[in-house]
Amino acid sequence: MNGAPPTKQEAADRCWAMIKVVDERGRQIDERWGTGRLPRLVPVEWAERFASQSHKFGTACMGYDPDEVRKHGEAMVRAYDKLEALAIEAKADEAPPEQWEFETDDGLVILIRDKAKLGMVETMGRRCQVWSLDEIAAVIRNAKIVAECKLHFPGAELVSTRPARVAMDALNDSLENVPW
Repeated sequence: MNGAPPTKQEAADRCWAMIKVVDERGRQIDERWGTGRLPRLVPVEWAERFASQSHKFGTACMGYDPDEVRKHGEAMVRAYDKLEALAIEAKADEAPPEQWEFETDDGLVILIRDKAKLGMVETMGRRCQVWSLDEIAAVIRNAKIVAECKLHFPGAELVSTRPARVAMDALNDSLENVPW
């Protein structure tokens, strides 16, 4: 069946293959330069071009046209490469090795080793949370059931947590019965 259009599944598979390539390149960039930081390290016209290409790629992904996703995905990889080359040429500083950055559903998180340096983290204007390893240890100490799971199931990965229904109901209380 040469020349037949791809099935929906084949088209989706081709799109996802390219999306994974772009995503992996983006992760490499974020790991080296900091999450979302690279466009801030280059001349504004290149940051604007990068934003435009990112928008085109996102739009192509929503259309699930494998040829468009590939075209704009390959352009995204080239855009990452160009911004990185410009940052290197400008001798921009990479993300400090003592800080790790990742994104949660609530936004950017920067993790640092030393709590004495909490106020010294360079966020470059990005809205984020900054946590020290001591603070993470305190959270773990207060989440005993999670720590117990890690102890009893070596290699287990924490995927999600959720508060008890009682706690959520207390948060949703209208407070209308509180005497002021």
